[in-house]
Amino acid sequence: MGQHVSVCIPRWIDIPGVKNFRDIGGWPLKDGSGYIRERIVFRCGHLVDITQKGIETLNRLNVIAAFDFRSDPEIERQGVMPQIKGLTRYPSAMFTEADYSPAALATRWKGYFEGATGFPKVYAVILEKGAPQYRKIFLHLIENHSITSTKSIIVHCTAGKDRTGIFGMLLLGLCGVDDEVIANEYALSNLGYWEPEHELQRKADMLNVTINDMRMVMSAPYLAMKETIRQLKEKYGSIEDYVRQECQLTSNEVQRLRDLMVVPIRFEERQLFRPKI
Repeated sequence: MGQHVSVCIPRWIDIPGVKNFRDIGGWPLKDGSGYIRERIVFRCGHLVDITQKGIETLNRLNVIAAFDFRSDPEIERQGVMPQIKGLTRYPSAMFTEADYSPAALATRWKGYFEGATGFPKVYAVILEKGAPQYRKIFLHLIENHSITSTKSIIVHCTAGKDRTGIFGMLLLGLCGVDDEVIANEYALSNLGYWEPEHELQRKADMLNVTINDMRMVMSAPYLAMKETIRQLKEKYGSIEDYVRQECQLTSNEVQRLRDLMVVPIRFEERQLFRPKI
């Protein structure tokens, strides 16, 4: 009989003081030719409250860079991560001060309140405004990492689900992971990120909405990512076309990124199952 090759890694990693920390690697490619390299790209919520034990874990994971998608208003409110030896924080905000005007905020919040059908409206804005920052991360990976390196990076925003989730979708999709798998990976943030009920109620009261509205804002609906991918492909043709057009990566850079991120699975002829004739 044929042999089945599978990859099993601890996806969730306990980093005290950090929510939603997980490895983006290990997912299979749609065509079965490989899987995403593990222990090279991690995603999470903000690192402001990381503990010393958490820092020690990041050191063991050899994290050399943290790309912070948070905007200035978020950083002013939450603070910045502590300095960690050997780790460089790269400010990577995609929203400007104008994007925090009452009108702009109202539009974004309305999209979240609409649930799975509204999230893609917000994500379309992230895809538009985030391309330069996504490009920066893609190039960092190409220029600073190799298949023999043990260095890794973190990408994060506040919760590690929206701006970070779109980056994860682009990277996985560019490498050939199936849309269904990408949407399921995105939805894992429903397990990794949470806020106490009293905090949700406080925010709901502040915005004059219900606590269920706030629960929806904090969620990561599988169908929202599925629809986001569908709309992206409808507009650009493919995830690669988006990356080449909006992130301005060349064909060579796209291939180098794939070579870095994909671990090929090679089968010998004797491993293939052939029924008797």
